[in-house]
Amino acid sequence: MTSIELKHQAQLQEWASAIKACRSSGLSVGQWCQENGIAVSTYFSWQRKVFQALKEVQEVTFAEAPIMERSQLSGHIVAAMEVSGVRIQVYGGADEATLLAILRAAKSC
Repeated sequence: MTSIELKHQAQLQEWASAIKACRSSGLSVGQWCQENGIAVSTYFSWQRKVFQALKEVQEVTFAEAPIMERSQLSGHIVAAMEVSGVRIQVYGGADEATLLAILRAAKSC
């Protein structure tokens, strides 16, 4: 990584920290910016740049999960989780390959 890229990465991290601080403060963006001496337009510029950088590095990941016959399932959920707004339910009788595929997919979210 070049020194320019390192500087840009450091700026993105700094801006991401400011955005996180604002969002967790409980204040409106306007109030938070006023208290921290930052122009609202600057805040939204930082936010746009951080989101764009995240969008560029995130990849869509697909995982193949075998479909089991209904008769193989026990009918009751033995595990459930929610990752990035997606609810995953595992029924009794799910095999190891299915569980591994689900966990790999969840890990990539």
